[in-house]
Amino acid sequence: MKKMHSFTWEQVYSHWQHNYYFGPSILHKPIIPREIHVEYNRPDEIFYGYDWISNDEYERRKEIISTNPTQFLYFTEPTNKGTIHTLRMLVDAKDEEERAAVWMCAFAKEVMENHTGNIFRIADQLWKVSNDFLSERYFMWHHAMRKLVPEMFVKDLLSENIQINTVESIIDLASLNAALILHEYTPTLYSSLDLGKTMEDYTIRR
Repeated sequence: MKKMHSFTWEQVYSHWQHNYYFGPSILHKPIIPREIHVEYNRPDEIFYGYDWISNDEYERRKEIISTNPTQFLYFTEPTNKGTIHTLRMLVDAKDEEERAAVWMCAFAKEVMENHTGNIFRIADQLWKVSNDFLSERYFMWHHAMRKLVPEMFVKDLLSENIQINTVESIIDLASLNAALILHEYTPTLYSSLDLGKTMEDYTIRR
């Protein structure tokens, strides 16, 4: 891939790999959602979709959707579409490199939405180089999607009073935030299909 920014995707991914091998082991695994079966008795319709559910809410949410899907559909606050799109990308990822790009791109965009100055400039460079890598493989987030990860656990570490001068610092925070998300949230698949069956064409890969 040609160099388009002040650093290349190869350089970015090399630093992520350092965190991958020496950082939280939870980042090593593919994203495989837990399936919640939904009794959805509408002719010619299928209930199917991903969600992030906090671990504290998982059992309550599972009970609601398993016993009363209508209540879930009409009276449960929907998860942000941008975060669901991120999860679909993570699930569809073919390898660790693609998952790394999704985590870094989504994190960088979140940082850009909430910071200015040097932090914004570095995050913007990270977003551009990871976005270039992903856009060849996926249909990307819609421009109106502002929130791309379920939670920013490291927001206090991104204070304007803290000196962040390198892309490596942003990558380190992105991997830490990703690990905390996977620790605190359960990737989930709601499905009215028979247990274990999937919709083969339900993908956002190009």
